[in-house]
Amino acid sequence: MEIFAPGPSESVDIDVDDEEVTISRPRNHGQSPPFHTIIIGFINPLITSSGKSTYGTYNKFSKKTGRAARWSVLTGFIERWKKNVGNDIYPFFRLVLPDVDKERQMYGLKEKALARLIIKVLGISPESEDANAVINYRIPGQQKGAGDFAERCFEVIKKRQMRTEYGSMTINQVNDLLDELSRVSKAVDQLPIITNFYNNMNAEEMKWLIRIILRQMHIGVSERLLFSAWHPNANTLYNVSSSLKRVCWELYDNTYRLTEEEEDVTLMSCFQPQLAAFPKSSYDQIVRLMGNEVFYIEEKMDGERIQLHMSDYGNKFKFFSRRAKDYTYLYGDSLQNGSGALTKFLSNAFIPTLENCILDGEMVSWDPSEEKIEPFGSLKTAAHAEIEDKGLSHPLYLVFDVLYANSMSVVKYSLAERRRLLRSMIRAVPNHFLIHPFEEALTKDDIDKRLRQVIAESSEGLVIKSPMSTYTMNGRNDDWIKVKPEYMQEFGESLDCLIIGGYYGQGKRAQFLSSFLCGLRVDNEYDPEAIPRFWSFCRVGGGFTASEYAEIRHLTEGQWQKWDPKRPPLEFMELAGERNEKEMPDVWIRPDKSVVLEVKAGSIVPAPEQYRTNVTLRFPRFRRLRPDKDYRTALSVKEFLSLKAQVEHDSQERVLEMDTHRRRAKRQKKEITILNTNKVASLHDAEVSQIFDGHQFYLLLDSKSKIQIEQLIMTNGGQVIPSLPSELTPNIHVIANKDLVKVVSLKRQGKTNILRPVWVIDCSFNNRIVPVESRHVYFGTPRLLNWIERRTDLFGDSYTRSMESTNELQEILERMPLNLSESKQGYDVYEPLTRSTMSVDEIPSLLFYGTVLYFDFPERSPLDGLPTNTDTTFKLQLATNYARFGGAKFSDRIDDPELSHIVAMPDTTQSRAREIKTLLSKLPSVNIPRFVSANWITTSWAESSRLSEENFML
Repeated sequence: MEIFAPGPSESVDIDVDDEEVTISRPRNHGQSPPFHTIIIGFINPLITSSGKSTYGTYNKFSKKTGRAARWSVLTGFIERWKKNVGNDIYPFFRLVLPDVDKERQMYGLKEKALARLIIKVLGISPESEDANAVINYRIPGQQKGAGDFAERCFEVIKKRQMRTEYGSMTINQVNDLLDELSRVSKAVDQLPIITNFYNNMNAEEMKWLIRIILRQMHIGVSERLLFSAWHPNANTLYNVSSSLKRVCWELYDNTYRLTEEEEDVTLMSCFQPQLAAFPKSSYDQIVRLMGNEVFYIEEKMDGERIQLHMSDYGNKFKFFSRRAKDYTYLYGDSLQNGSGALTKFLSNAFIPTLENCILDGEMVSWDPSEEKIEPFGSLKTAAHAEIEDKGLSHPLYLVFDVLYANSMSVVKYSLAERRRLLRSMIRAVPNHFLIHPFEEALTKDDIDKRLRQVIAESSEGLVIKSPMSTYTMNGRNDDWIKVKPEYMQEFGESLDCLIIGGYYGQGKRAQFLSSFLCGLRVDNEYDPEAIPRFWSFCRVGGGFTASEYAEIRHLTEGQWQKWDPKRPPLEFMELAGERNEKEMPDVWIRPDKSVVLEVKAGSIVPAPEQYRTNVTLRFPRFRRLRPDKDYRTALSVKEFLSLKAQVEHDSQERVLEMDTHRRRAKRQKKEITILNTNKVASLHDAEVSQIFDGHQFYLLLDSKSKIQIEQLIMTNGGQVIPSLPSELTPNIHVIANKDLVKVVSLKRQGKTNILRPVWVIDCSFNNRIVPVESRHVYFGTPRLLNWIERRTDLFGDSYTRSMESTNELQEILERMPLNLSESKQGYDVYEPLTRSTMSVDEIPSLLFYGTVLYFDFPERSPLDGLPTNTDTTFKLQLATNYARFGGAKFSDRIDDPELSHIVAMPDTTQSRAREIKTLLSKLPSVNIPRFVSANWITTSWAESSRLSEENFML
């Protein structure tokens, strides 16, 4: 049957935009075919040739299947289009390759939003069975097509379709309406457009329209194969241009071939970037693929792949994403454009002789206050904040490759040569524009150490690159390899988890459970014989074979029950959320009827709002069934926490062991510079002290700082612990310098004080536990911050510690206004001072203002109850009176968190002094009072000035 009917020539209006000015658009001699011709002449034959039925399952009765059959369908349709319609096939390609068409904006419609529109168009009750079938399309039921939204809609629309025969809407009319749909965002504007489609299409046409809107065609053919059927150079042109329009309009003549220049990258034209090959199973395999030669290791950043095009010495910029979306409006179109989020900072980023270039890199969100990269989801927010000059986080472009420079392509040059060119042509702009660092490596141990470092920092992983590789457009090969911990044999732990819930899949898995909710056991201490409750822990959907799915179905057949959000089975399981609403499964199963899975993952990440265990596995993968285990021997919460602590400890030990081995191999001493400080601690020559004796430290640092601080702690008698206990004691300190996942979790809870590494350094420098100051605090509770405020002056100068460098003095002086009256903050004592004609020294009642004192009186005699040393008692009592007159506060507890000073007599016994110092060493770092003699008070009173405690320390 001829599906294209020849018609009169159709006039075509050519839009005049930057791209179409240089493209000669072919004209069609026939009219636009009906939309249904795509279904009956292209989609249905393709599905048949793929050996699939309507619902995506294999059709064993299909006679003509395979690649040859699909190729015949593709070429046959294209030939008929050219014969009966013309050379402009772009309208057809826009519909069958909706995810490749970058001209049409996103509709902003997902399944649930589209379901609500269709329910309104059909005029059915939202509570009806059909409406429920569309909304809950993943759940099997009486309606066909479980897991396939378009198929479910087809079953519902078929009962009440406006026309049983195919409609008369043409391909051009459908494209026009879809363009209109992409320009509106409110349901009230979308509803008339969907209604128009419904009134002019039958149920089958509506099904494929829905697939086009969702950009989920599933017709068994890729754009590569369709492009190959269109023209031999189609894939090449798409790789260097990312333009479906150019592929259709420039390559309609099969006898035409692209020139070598046309096959290369072009300035201001988006190309399809090279991608990293999928992870390998072992480090040895990666090293072999690199030819056992030197390779590059780069950290895989949590950002967006962006290509930067610059021309005319910076007068014009273009920014494109990996999906060919133009982000120039966001990041800026020229150096002179002050409204962009990036280009306004790049005036000195390029050498003066660089006229144009194309760079490949990663755009990330940078927090300058914390000096850290933020998660990917905050990138657009940061860009808009920079445009609006809100002073928040801003975009940072990390460049890792160059493809074009001064009108010459360097795609065919090796990566090592491109890297050298990159370093010579651009200059770093701190916090905005940097060359992404890499390191050279040779062995699997180099990969292992670097991977453990980035995982400790909650990064995604690594990219291994061959220095001799050229750039491959839109391809994955073993020149670039992703390394993720969950795929490495050498990394990660296997856990035996019980299935407690299931989720239905899509496509081939639509009729079956495709992923499972796993839980950890919580034993019933009061009734050991009872079935234990399980806490939701992770969702596993990868790594299963068809036979393993079948075995799980066989072992659990007849045991699944539909999940009812109003009546969750709390006697058996507990999910996250106040109403057990987080990660709700479609169905659930009793623990005593379920099976145990062995699951592997590379790391453990916090998930307090997602899973009841508050943590989950990152990219968990199924390894095998454990028929030898049941619900009573599956992993419990207690066992998991113990295993987690041991894994962290072993990982830490391994990093330290490799680092020690490397230092010994170099046979030389190196001074270790601690980040964010001006001091240099030479750990090889450090004197052994015991200032941290009895103190434990939980370190949440980047790997380099972590090793250095850990050595400093151990040198001074401290202990580094692999995990944080559930209950903190005063001698446990959390040290951090960046927002790792665990740090963010602790900050969100708001109950734990987190100190910076500089506090450890200050303690070592002073050879004592120093009181915490504001510069020591990474995160502090209100109680700590209030305590600090009382022990430093308005400008951050400590009352309890001498300055250690001129740099610290300079910082304090810079914080001081030229006119003190400009300061808007201050202690409440300043207000009466401004009304007084006396100086501070002339107000005795303020001499000891802000101090909290504990007086160490001698023990009382067991015979008469009087103090054993009345002379000491008298002197301390006199000092007490002076302190009281001077505005001090008093405490009768030596462990009072508000305490600032412990006061004793100069002739206090050595044993008593040692006893007090031992008590002080066990106090938390936020509360270290000064241990002074009573002479500090009496002498200060005599001099009418609070003297420094340094000369009165005990």
